Amino acid sequence: MQKFLLIYFILINSLTFIAFIVDKIKAVRQQWRIRENYLLILSIAGGIPAAWSAMFLVRHKIKDSSFLPKIICITIIWIIGIIVFLKK
Repeated sequence: MQKFLLIYFILINSLTFIAFIVDKIKAVRQQWRIRENYLLILSIAGGIPAAWSAMFLVRHKIKDSSFLPKIICITIIWIIGIIVFLKK
């Protein structure tokens, strides 16, 4: 089970990181963008570390006043979930 979780988190974080980077590239080129909901779903699914990494690495969506609070809420929920899980 631990091996499965490790593989899952590696995959979801890789996919999240790539999605954020691709969205930034498309934003710079003024092309079709990846939907914010898709980026948020990837973050909720476990890609929150990659989301933060990509956001700061390429300075993407950091000043977005509607997106950033959602990412912060997802982060808080994940932190609480981890704390609860570790206390069991």
